[in-house]
Amino acid sequence: MARDIDLLISFKNSLSNPNLLSNWNHMHGVCEFQGVTCKGSHVSSLTIRGQPLEADFNSVSAHLLSLGSLESLSLHSTSLTGSISSLASCTMQLKELDLSSNNLRGSIYDTASLAASCHSLESLNLSNNYIGQAFNRSSPVFAHLKMLDLSTNKITTTEDIQWLFDSKIWLPKHLDLSNNSIKGTIPKITNCTSLQYLDLSSNQLNGTIPAGTFSGCLKLTYLNLSSNHFTGMAPPDIEACTNLINLSLSKKIFSGVFPMLSMVATPRLRLISLESLDLSANRFSGPIPRPLCTYSVSRLEVLYLQDNYFTGTIPHSLCNCTNLVSLDLSLNFLFGSIPNSLGSLSNLKDIIMWQNNLHGEIPAELSSLNKSLKNLVLDYNNLTGAITDGNNSFIGSIPLELGNCKDLVFLDLSSNQLNGSIPSSLAKQFGKIVWEKSLEPQQHVSFANPENSQCHSVGSTLEFDGIRMDDLMRLPSTQYCNFTRVYLGVTRIIDRYLNNNISIIFLDLSYNQLEGPMPIEISTIKNLIVLNLKHNRLSGPLPQELGGLIQLSLLDLSHNTFEGSIPSSFSVLSLTTLDLSNNRLSGPIPELGSLITFLEYVFENNSGLCGLPLPPCNDSSIPKGDVPQQSSTNHGSSQGWWIALGLLIFIFSIIGFIIGQFLR
Repeated sequence: MARDIDLLISFKNSLSNPNLLSNWNHMHGVCEFQGVTCKGSHVSSLTIRGQPLEADFNSVSAHLLSLGSLESLSLHSTSLTGSISSLASCTMQLKELDLSSNNLRGSIYDTASLAASCHSLESLNLSNNYIGQAFNRSSPVFAHLKMLDLSTNKITTTEDIQWLFDSKIWLPKHLDLSNNSIKGTIPKITNCTSLQYLDLSSNQLNGTIPAGTFSGCLKLTYLNLSSNHFTGMAPPDIEACTNLINLSLSKKIFSGVFPMLSMVATPRLRLISLESLDLSANRFSGPIPRPLCTYSVSRLEVLYLQDNYFTGTIPHSLCNCTNLVSLDLSLNFLFGSIPNSLGSLSNLKDIIMWQNNLHGEIPAELSSLNKSLKNLVLDYNNLTGAITDGNNSFIGSIPLELGNCKDLVFLDLSSNQLNGSIPSSLAKQFGKIVWEKSLEPQQHVSFANPENSQCHSVGSTLEFDGIRMDDLMRLPSTQYCNFTRVYLGVTRIIDRYLNNNISIIFLDLSYNQLEGPMPIEISTIKNLIVLNLKHNRLSGPLPQELGGLIQLSLLDLSHNTFEGSIPSSFSVLSLTTLDLSNNRLSGPIPELGSLITFLEYVFENNSGLCGLPLPPCNDSSIPKGDVPQQSSTNHGSSQGWWIALGLLIFIFSIIGFIIGQFLR
């Protein structure tokens, strides 16, 4: 025990901030130290998460990895630095090592050395670091490692993963290489007899997947190849992986008829263990095969076929998927009626079928799902029946109790008749919602056409993931509403900043009758990405504290009665979409940050606003206390400089957008 205390205190003394780990001292027993768990009198587990230790890996290796009885060490998001190749020693008892979300460097071969040096290590998490530098081929194999997570690193070549997939290298059961920048064709996996989990999503892998790539992976239960640049048909030997539970091939990678959909019911496949099938945002065509849920014992819970070219009717056989929880068939070319048999799926929470050619009435049998159904999205079809056209017409004030919801991430109350003030209790969300991997970066689009009031219900923000631009533009609303502006953006949640807690990221209260000031508490919703309050009766000044919303991408406060100046703190926001028009704002527009990139319409119809891109300010248009820090003699040259910089930023943004669309 004395050695454990000495090692831990020595590690603390190596930190640059002496105020961290305050109870790590000789006045406390080692088992009382922050983050420490003991077996007997020895340290068996140490967990420190989200603290800025800023320690070098040498210190971690010399002190923490030398704890003789340590079985588990987690230093997630603690600002570790240095190279993982500088391992000094490792306890023989260590089974789990989590060094994720730090600033560690090294190669994929250094990772193997680290694993081999810790002889009992079974789980190694190095995700969200800088692994991927030059390597040394003489590094050892992965020994007894069962789980290896190298996601969100800097691995760039298939040469690295070829070394992993080589027949002489023992693969772990769980391998995550997602969200790197791996280029080239996927190498054949020649020794994957033990592999159960493989994630290669969000890379730059390309070309066709050759036959035999997965033929030996008979124990594979999870396979994710989404968000790459593959071409041609789906993996030709995917039917060999008969134990698959989760399969994701989404986001613009394959075309043609997916083989498993036509063969899923054949005796030699027997994929009755499949729980999740995601084929969204591809170019798959043909009908949805009726045998998809032939087996009444099917375990399928998630079926995502949206954003493809599927045709034909929705098969009644889907009712055989008795465990189905989420069904998304949107953005296809399906026709016919909605099967009334879906009402028998008692676990169904999501029925999403928007943008098809469905007709007939909404089946009355769906009312039997009133205890399970959470999302029913059927718009942009040819449905008829008793449900009236148009928006909801909720009246009254926004319930204060919404602030107590523990799973509220997206809140859209737009296009109603809500009145009263915005409750400050909405900000109580922060810290209550646990991070989920499902909240990965997603695309969103916002249509704007304030001149056409009959279309305002579809003029707000739409969340979508992987929708192609050509599919987006075939929405009926883009045709009859004649939208004047289309904004694209990406929701990004920074895990390192959140410490695994998130709050509302999407808040849309537009087109209501809300009044009063904007609650200053909104500025505490630190994860807010989309804030849309347009077309209300809100008044008062804009809170300076909104500049603290570092995640904010879309801010629309237009068509209210806000007054006063634009806060200078708005200059630090990284906005892709902004609209402050049609208010009562006054004073100079701050000439800093992203504000200088927006055009005149963003600020128009505010009689007191001045400065770029509006006409220049004069003494009478500048409120007291807002006098610019520049003389009138150099205003012209400064104005020209900002115009030039704004144009450059705008041009580069357009070029980046075009390149991004081309790469997709």
